Amino acid sequence: MSILFYKKPDYRPKSEGPLNLQKCQKYVERTKDCKGAIPSDLSFERIISNKALPPCSLQDFIDYLAYVTNDAENLQFYLWLVDYHQRFRNAPAEETALSPKWNFDDPQSSPRHSGNSGYSAIGGSDKTLSILGVKDFDAIEEEDISNASLLEDRPSPYTATLGTLKFAEIPLNETKPPDGQNRRSNNAQPFRAEINRIIAHYIAPGAPRELNLSHKDRAAVLYALRRTTHPSAFHPIKKVVDLTLRNQSHPNFVRWSICNGNKPWTIFLRTFAVCNIVIGFAIAILLTLSRASRWYRILAALEWWFGITNLIAAYQGLCVLLLRRHTREVRPWEIDEQGRRYGSSDEEAALRHSKVLYEETKSRWPVKMELFGPPNAWDHETWMDRYSMKSIFKKTFEKEIPTQDRGLHFMQNKIVRQAEAWALIITIPLTVFFTALPKGNMY
Repeated sequence: MSILFYKKPDYRPKSEGPLNLQKCQKYVERTKDCKGAIPSDLSFERIISNKALPPCSLQDFIDYLAYVTNDAENLQFYLWLVDYHQRFRNAPAEETALSPKWNFDDPQSSPRHSGNSGYSAIGGSDKTLSILGVKDFDAIEEEDISNASLLEDRPSPYTATLGTLKFAEIPLNETKPPDGQNRRSNNAQPFRAEINRIIAHYIAPGAPRELNLSHKDRAAVLYALRRTTHPSAFHPIKKVVDLTLRNQSHPNFVRWSICNGNKPWTIFLRTFAVCNIVIGFAIAILLTLSRASRWYRILAALEWWFGITNLIAAYQGLCVLLLRRHTREVRPWEIDEQGRRYGSSDEEAALRHSKVLYEETKSRWPVKMELFGPPNAWDHETWMDRYSMKSIFKKTFEKEIPTQDRGLHFMQNKIVRQAEAWALIITIPLTVFFTALPKGNMY
């Protein structure tokens, strides 16, 4: 009986306002309620470590966040933090000694105990701070800080399996202290230049890819980053982003991935299913009113069962035909002008190994794949104009590409079996009812 009441993961709407641990806990509670809805093959760990296959790979996850929910900055920052944690561990001990662990449990670690705001982590000049949109420093310093445990100092299980995603790394000692300056200054800390850019792009108010953080967490992290570049300084952000990705973005992504057709195709499929049901009723009524044997009315059951099956599956965003062929329709953003995804391999390789700052050169790669850059907006990408110019026919009957992930196939097959079972339950009473009616003998 469980097949009749199987439910795909529930949709989890975004919380209004800045995120904190209390709001993220609501995501956790909702995830516990439908823990069995997502198979282990599609777990967050497998997707984030790039072990899941298309259309549930890490690249597909990034695409979903970039083009569907418009919050790719969470995953971009998370992948960077995982990579940064590993690089910091592998840095020379004499370098990492300059950036001690940060303890958020220590009352002296609060911005309110210092006369300097944490926003001066990027240099401290009024000009730089004004560029980042920081104005009311006194209000920030008065913020209290929630208790938080340290980021555990251990190798990440994801870092070694992040696939081919490589972000531009800043050389360890890119910023050299002037002669005679104390080497233990902020500029001498390992990865200081890279941390400054992360602050400017993700943490500071008004940043191009500003993370949705509470004022309390933002102030605490910026205060910590002013004094150290140790990964533990990111713990409040890491915890919020991790809980959001695991318990809100990930279930929504799996739910969205079940759909193997675009919106125009889904609308067409639902219309087609309704037409089959209507044809079934027309056959049953016409045969009932005629002198034909009542057993011919059973033919209507085929139309009813087929139409109801497709209607229930289409309601879940699933096309039975595409599932049987192990394919799905391509998304509008997946093919560029030359029919290649995300550009040439030479361009991709150059971007992976490039250490040139984004401000100095702008790549042609979609912005979602760049760690640093403008906001994750895609309204400037060329595929939008091409897609808007397509006819309804071409949008409906898009190109198909294979689906490979077994975990996704398992969920899709379960939904189809459920649709077939409910269609049978509905079709049998309808068939019995029309078959039992007396002949109309009208023609």
